[in-house]
Amino acid sequence: MKRTRLNPVGKRGRANYAARQRIAEIAEEKNLTTCEIRLPGCKGNFGLAPAHKNKRDYYNGDVEKLSDPNEWVAGCQWCHELIEKDKKLTAEVFDRLRPQE
Repeated sequence: MKRTRLNPVGKRGRANYAARQRIAEIAEEKNLTTCEIRLPGCKGNFGLAPAHKNKRDYYNGDVEKLSDPNEWVAGCQWCHELIEKDKKLTAEVFDRLRPQE
């Protein structure tokens, strides 16, 4: 029996990977090494990752939208978890950190 990967990477997976590479470049350029969100209980740089404004399904595998600096903020694991669950809090955070022109 031939062994194969159970879940091959699809179109969205490749787009997510490419977007994550771009986000890493942007974060390095802007020197984003700590959490931008800074909610009570913030862990600083523990589990630092991009927190997107919308759920992944919204972006539908579009690398440009996923990596757009207005669509994500650098967030620690704690803050990311908090805004993930609360749309109102997410909107407040993005209005404060990435105000629309």
